[in-house]
Amino acid sequence: MRLALISFEFPPAVAIGGIGAYAWQAAIMMKAAGWDVEVFAAGSPGREPAEDHGIKVHRFPTENRIDFKNLIVDTFIQRHRAKAFDVLESPEIGAEGSAIAAACPELPVVVKLHTPTYLVSKVGYEPPSLLQKTRFSLGALARGRFAVLSKPAYQPEQDPERKFALAADEIAAPSQAIGETLVEDWSLDRGKVSCFPLPFCPDPELLNLPIPGNVTTVGFLGRLEARKGVVELAKAIPAILKRRPDLRFRFIGPSWPFRGSDMESYIRGVCRKHLDQLEFTGPVARPKIPEQIRSCDIVVLPSRWENFPFACWEMMAAGRAVIASNAGGMRDVIEDKVSGLLIPPHDPQAIMEAVLWLCEDKERVSRLGTAARARVLDLLNPERVLLQQTASYHRAIARRSKKVACA
Repeated sequence: MRLALISFEFPPAVAIGGIGAYAWQAAIMMKAAGWDVEVFAAGSPGREPAEDHGIKVHRFPTENRIDFKNLIVDTFIQRHRAKAFDVLESPEIGAEGSAIAAACPELPVVVKLHTPTYLVSKVGYEPPSLLQKTRFSLGALARGRFAVLSKPAYQPEQDPERKFALAADEIAAPSQAIGETLVEDWSLDRGKVSCFPLPFCPDPELLNLPIPGNVTTVGFLGRLEARKGVVELAKAIPAILKRRPDLRFRFIGPSWPFRGSDMESYIRGVCRKHLDQLEFTGPVARPKIPEQIRSCDIVVLPSRWENFPFACWEMMAAGRAVIASNAGGMRDVIEDKVSGLLIPPHDPQAIMEAVLWLCEDKERVSRLGTAARARVLDLLNPERVLLQQTASYHRAIARRSKKVACA
């Protein structure tokens, strides 16, 4: 079978986050299963480690997802004519495969749900402050108009990502949460939506880390941005340190813009009386993540919403007890108080109580860490996911064949 994998993100040239991590592991997994795999990705041409595995990688030098989906069409058609692809997979974000799907209407299409643009905006939305509202209204009045600063309305009928998903033969949801959300918000055909996890093959160094038996440092891994729940974590820290003044907090990841400044500055402002107990690593190269995690005994990942967060699985593979939000895909993997702790989003009080609960008992930390490692190695095992993903591709092929026959 011959697979075309469309992904703006594909390491090493473009390694932004989870989409690229998935595309890499999926390409390797399908090639190892005997599939002929070609990847169409953004980035400047250079040495491609994936080609060491027999995977052909096509690079297109652009930083714009909209340009990317159009740039790839001519090369794709040439490859398709030379040797026809059996199925195309593309993420919904950016509708990256939509131009190819329009040019090759006979080709079966699988849309993999990562997190669409509208949902990223919705989860990361921060209501404007009273000062921002006042300035906006006064500025409008000065121009002779009356206006109120409000959240932009979402119009699903105009969303190209939704249109792309609606036209797909198969929609693959890595979590129950993303599937149910888009069936509701996008009116997707539930019969086309299949739910199964993405493959996760942890760095062996994560598995070699010893499982902590005590709590001295609380960690966070990921981008420091509002939708990752960092605002709520910052608000919980002073209350936690009031009860456990011996603890330290370690933030692993880049700081993103926030309220006219950046998130690290915001955290420092909220925790200004405890600055000597905070540590910020800034951006960390992927090979160095295991060593950064070594310094963390437990981890808090209180995202306002997540689909399939690789940062969580990395922490679990490292044998860390994870306190995670139950809003999204983490609840599909974490069994509450068995292989981690689940808390509601937007809740600094719940973060505080969960951290203190773990600190009360050393055995809890090691027990949950041990169970967490076993859980991700079992549930997200590529060999297990391979069977589900292969079946997903075959469903797409069968549905497209039926459409072509009936046309």
